[in-house]
Amino acid sequence: MSDAETIARLRTILGGIAPDLDVATVAPDDDLRNDIGLDSMDFLNFVIAAHEQLGVTVPEADYGKVSSLLKFARYIAAH
Repeated sequence: MSDAETIARLRTILGGIAPDLDVATVAPDDDLRNDIGLDSMDFLNFVIAAHEQLGVTVPEADYGKVSSLLKFARYIAAH
């Protein structure tokens, strides 16, 4: 799966977590917490939903490595 395909899937997951967010406007390198404004619970729910739907496990120590859609896509590709 390419980065673009993974990012599209992550956008869908993000839309389920933050339905008021226009996920089409989220740039791949936007920081999900600082730029987009996800709080810690929404971010955690996003990571959990990605685990459930994409099968990737992200330990808490790696949260900084999945702080944007692009970083998350590359993390998934590497794992």
